Amino acid sequence: MQTKTTFEKTLIGGIEVENRIFRSATHEGTATDWKISDRMLDMYRDLAEGDVGLIITGYFGFSKTDYHSKGTVVLSDDSSITGLEKLTETVHKHGSKIVTQINHAGSQLLSPPDGPVYGPSEVVDPFSGIMPVAFTESQINDLVTEFGDAAVMARKAGFDGVQIHGAHGYLLNKFLSPAYNKRTDDYGGTPIKNARIILEILKEIKLKCGKDYPVWIKLNSSDFHPTDEGLNEDDFLLIAKELSKNGIDAIEVSGGTLTGKHSPSRSKKHTAYHLGSAEKLAEDISVPVILVGGLRNIDTIDRIMAETKIAAISMSRPLIREPGLVKRWAAGYRQGAACIACNGCYNPNGTICFFELGDEEKAAQKEIMKFLRSLGKKS
Repeated sequence: MQTKTTFEKTLIGGIEVENRIFRSATHEGTATDWKISDRMLDMYRDLAEGDVGLIITGYFGFSKTDYHSKGTVVLSDDSSITGLEKLTETVHKHGSKIVTQINHAGSQLLSPPDGPVYGPSEVVDPFSGIMPVAFTESQINDLVTEFGDAAVMARKAGFDGVQIHGAHGYLLNKFLSPAYNKRTDDYGGTPIKNARIILEILKEIKLKCGKDYPVWIKLNSSDFHPTDEGLNEDDFLLIAKELSKNGIDAIEVSGGTLTGKHSPSRSKKHTAYHLGSAEKLAEDISVPVILVGGLRNIDTIDRIMAETKIAAISMSRPLIREPGLVKRWAAGYRQGAACIACNGCYNPNGTICFFELGDEEKAAQKEIMKFLRSLGKKS
């Protein structure tokens, strides 16, 4: 078998890419009136010009049962199409590909809602403190339809595929987690029943967009739940294999929640922290596996590509600080990413590297980071 290399043109998850380094979904926080803004276009232009092989957008909302945080793009109706088309055209013009992540936040909300909040079961969300109302089966059917309609809009706007967000404590991750899914109907009780909503969403998107339209998913390899009641690696592998049998085109392996033993974005002392789980999955399925988390060194990435069946890696924070990082590495300047993994880039006024902020903004961001750490983050 020919050894994979990082910088080669290849087909991954139904999409031809120029290299195997992707931008993982990163909340931009800069949408204007729930639509694509010029600031967002600039961010994506920089990434595409920096030769990122494929870009996964920050999550886009769409559901009438969801509450959208500040600066989020919402796929509401055809009025969104013009801005979405500008985004895909900008990325394609510079030779990169783009997949949009679609998500429902569920009860993991950053600000107080003004109506009912829904979840798989009536279990308090440890991040927001909200007790959600359990979805009825009829509401689940409606949500599945909404996922399909959002994918149709994405395809119409020129996105190369869609990624379902099934990780990090949002709604679909809560359905997968025994800590939050206490249902006794067809949507809970076993790992496969917990995943039924996602299997139905996958089927709906393929039905509406065509079986060849790429549908990817981001999954937690583990929730790292504080009392180990959440999704674990064994259940993750079982669910991922079931998705692979049912037509998913690629699986991005992540982990953690905002209140778990580990957050999705760990400190710099952690490297390639989902590698073991991704390797196990890649050995068991033919669907491409994408690894995210703690990847800041091109030598490590090259080694993963050469020595494992993992198809690609994805990064977030290193590309916030250095959107031209991939181009730099490809040109032979192989020093590690400048990102120090401080998490200061997650700013309420829009994602930006902490070191680009002014003094007052830095002080405010330090208070935000202090608050997040108080929620029980271990890394």
